[in-house]
Amino acid sequence: MRTRTTLLRIGSLGAMLVGVVHLLVPDRLLAIAGWGYDRLLAVDFDPRDDATTRVRLVGVLFLLAGAVLARVGADT
Repeated sequence: MRTRTTLLRIGSLGAMLVGVVHLLVPDRLLAIAGWGYDRLLAVDFDPRDDATTRVRLVGVLFLLAGAVLARVGADT
């Protein structure tokens, strides 16, 4: 079984990786979401004009969460 510190480090790395992806390719993520809505839910996905900005904001939040997890993992 993994220790708490290991789990925090893995969570930190994962959150930071997801955050970087959100910052670098927000349009691709929106396209994937549109494909999923179309194929799986059979509904139209029409992102608003500021959707790219909001996806990047989510990326920043993921990076902050990853930094907090890394800090907590380092303190234990």
